[in-house]
Amino acid sequence: MNSELRQAEHLTFNETRLLRRHGRAAVAIMAMHTLLCLLYYRMGQFSIDLELGAILLSGVWLSMLGYVLLLASGVTLRFHDPSLSLPLIIFCVGVFTVSGYYVDEFRLSVVTLFFAILLLVSFQLSGKVMVGVAMLSSAAYAGMLWLAMDDRGVQLSLSVEALQWLVFTMISISFAITGGSINRLKMDLAEKNRELGKGLERVREMAIRDDLTGLFNRRHLLEILERQKALADRKRVPFSVCYVDLDHFKQINDRFGHEWGDRVLRRFSQVVLSDMRDGDYFGRLGGEEFLLILPQSGEQGALQVAERLRKRWSEEAFGQEGGPSTVSLSVGVAAFRDKESTEDVLNRADRGLYKAKSSGRNQSRVA
Repeated sequence: MNSELRQAEHLTFNETRLLRRHGRAAVAIMAMHTLLCLLYYRMGQFSIDLELGAILLSGVWLSMLGYVLLLASGVTLRFHDPSLSLPLIIFCVGVFTVSGYYVDEFRLSVVTLFFAILLLVSFQLSGKVMVGVAMLSSAAYAGMLWLAMDDRGVQLSLSVEALQWLVFTMISISFAITGGSINRLKMDLAEKNRELGKGLERVREMAIRDDLTGLFNRRHLLEILERQKALADRKRVPFSVCYVDLDHFKQINDRFGHEWGDRVLRRFSQVVLSDMRDGDYFGRLGGEEFLLILPQSGEQGALQVAERLRKRWSEEAFGQEGGPSTVSLSVGVAAFRDKESTEDVLNRADRGLYKAKSSGRNQSRVA
């Protein structure tokens, strides 16, 4: 059951996992764009001074490194958009525009990878924002053409460049519209995953909790015991158990009714939980029997805990509410011994409980 829950939890929406993938994808796209620009420079088609090109390239990759480190740090998880998709796409608009400015004949091929970035951020940005980004990129493309013609004296074929600009704009808007739909689907999926996560948590609680008291149930207590035994065997970490039983509980049910029996069980559970130290475990084995698991405790320490619990419970009275005046309890204590099984330590605690019962009840005994 636990392994199945862990597998299902792995499939639920995980923001951190998606952010890492988002960052890797952005780096991969920028790396392909950089390689394309270097290829064109090698072919003599990238008209830029070597020193200026090195400065611009360094600035691009220092920015990308900072972006990836920011995502990896987890700081952005507090932001409305943890992926920082809007700053990323605006940065990429600038990078691709500058690249297109320095390439003439192959300008459109240089900016083509912009659509890959546009698709990537569509998983995070709404449809309206995506359309705004598409219009911004279209305006940047037009401005880049005007600067190339005005600043560098590039001879442009207006009809060809206008057609390329129109194709770029139409594709950008198409990606924006499609991206908006992708984002809506992603948001729906995220909501379904959150609901699934909550459902898994409820299922897990149902699997390990007792219905009446809300305490750990028998199966989960036995799992905890196995973990404590593994720690004791591997790292010599001691632990003890207290086998607790409410005295004459059947008489409460017979005389006052099962409703009163349930009330006593719930009250007892609350009393124990309110007085427990952090790191201890308490649950219901069944009926009026309970188990207290005490990590880092030896036999004498567990006996002191049992006595403190017994005295604290003796202060609880129900007579004024129409129930039994008081309800005593008996406790059997056992400390884990080297190489024994969990069943062995439980049996010894049960023998201690039998000694407490046979000696008059309302006491704690070691097996």
